[in-house]
Amino acid sequence: MMTAQRRLAWRLVGAVAIAFIASLALTWVLHVRMTENEIRNLFENVFHDVSVDIRWQVDKRMLRQAMVVRDKLYEMREETWWNDPDESSRRLRAFADELGVDEICIVDAKGILTHSARREEVGALDFTKAEGQAKEFAELLDDKCEVTQTLLPSSIHGEMVKYVGVWVPDGGFVQVGAFAKTLRNLSRTAVIGITNDWHVTGGDGGIYITTGNGTIISHPESGCEGGQWQDPGEDSYYEKRIIEGFPVYIVIPKQTAIVERRVLVATSAFLNGMALVLAAILVGIVIAGYVRSQIAAQRAKEMEMAAGIQENALPRTFPPFPGEKRIDIFADMKPAKDVGGDFYDFYFTGPHSITFLVADVSGKGVPAALFMMRAKITIKGIAQTGKPLADVVYEANEALSQDNDANMFVTAWIGEINLDTGVVTYVNAGHNPPIILSNWPEVEGCRAKYLRSKPGLVLGGMQGMKYKSQTVTLERGDALYLYTDGITEQPDEKNELFGEERLLRTLEGMLASGTPVFSDAESSVLRTVLDSVQAHGLGVEQADDRTQLILRFNGPRQV
Repeated sequence: MMTAQRRLAWRLVGAVAIAFIASLALTWVLHVRMTENEIRNLFENVFHDVSVDIRWQVDKRMLRQAMVVRDKLYEMREETWWNDPDESSRRLRAFADELGVDEICIVDAKGILTHSARREEVGALDFTKAEGQAKEFAELLDDKCEVTQTLLPSSIHGEMVKYVGVWVPDGGFVQVGAFAKTLRNLSRTAVIGITNDWHVTGGDGGIYITTGNGTIISHPESGCEGGQWQDPGEDSYYEKRIIEGFPVYIVIPKQTAIVERRVLVATSAFLNGMALVLAAILVGIVIAGYVRSQIAAQRAKEMEMAAGIQENALPRTFPPFPGEKRIDIFADMKPAKDVGGDFYDFYFTGPHSITFLVADVSGKGVPAALFMMRAKITIKGIAQTGKPLADVVYEANEALSQDNDANMFVTAWIGEINLDTGVVTYVNAGHNPPIILSNWPEVEGCRAKYLRSKPGLVLGGMQGMKYKSQTVTLERGDALYLYTDGITEQPDEKNELFGEERLLRTLEGMLASGTPVFSDAESSVLRTVLDSVQAHGLGVEQADDRTQLILRFNGPRQV
């Protein structure tokens, strides 16, 4: 007869076996899900990188054809047929075929489409009033630049089309368009071999680019182009996307995926060993608890030090320029966590100009704080070279986009004020619009209004982006109020945001009640807005860093 001790031993063995099988199954499921998540993230990152390279090559080809048309334009204007809509459209159609594009459009200095390879379009489009894809090209009427678009669906033609445009020195611009098939034929040679030696995971996996009929024109192995694409089957993860008309495939063999089978084996052995040695588990729990408490204490100390370093990196002395009476300036930041991703800054960039800004880094915590310090130092270093503001923002974006493996970015509103004239030159890099506080209500019709403008791309998002500066003139006593979305996006208990309208009403109410914009070295505006936001979000966790800056123009120096 089996003794009680033996039955207990068998029960323990059974329990250990069940625990081992359960841990094995759980680890397997977790392993599969982790692998799939990592692969999805990897696909997104790789497709982003390869799309930048492909678009760069395709844009160059399209812009080159547009410049050929622009060079030819002066010669065509002298021809007798140029003022004949039917004949000029026929000639432009033939020229488009010669260049390997589908559309050629000539737009005059007023934004009117005067000549086109498509006769029905002549005189039918005013780019200054256009919406959709055409609206973006209107900036060519004022700026000496180029505009490129990705391959987009066209409501007019019913298929995918890519447009580029180049300015004409004596006014207007040239626009060239190509459908997907034409675009592939035009850019094929530029894309051949673009992904050679580009392996996704070590020496395995790769990126393949094909033509519309599946002929491989770019292969991970140099010299292997020319074959026909075939789906790799069940042994690989792969995904297809269309980039600028080219089918692009990313292939990752499952055996070289990020999470390997040995993770499963090691985890199972670990769980089995822990189940067999109960005493070791108990000791491990005690030790782990002690270690966690020590790590938590150390982390809290480090976070406190990091917060102090970050706080000291921002200007905290007000007034910052005691001898400068032409402006008043005040700023403040309330981080949502121990350390924040928001920042503000201001400094002289010339004897009669001060640059000031408010910025918001994506994310929170230590990573955002580190990127914030990098962005702050980068922008200031470039700005103090005295370059035009648009060039400063362009170079800052180039620098922040490099070695940005974490894909972080920063929104910023950057202004440079002329202390003698009150003219503010500014660039909006994806940031919230500031508010002008007017000292002349009888002129403006209101005391507070948003300074809205078309924002540029955030900093650190992508290299090669151009930025356009704009200007606004502050009259004596006018002020600019800058802020981050931690102000407007604070929810209440009903999840209703504080919002732009409530912020505007708060400022208008303060001004109407006679609340001074500045009081000694501080600003009543910032303190009152912060109190309003805190009251709105009472009982709700602070959603994001709250950063504000206000600058008042007091007029030029009195002689």
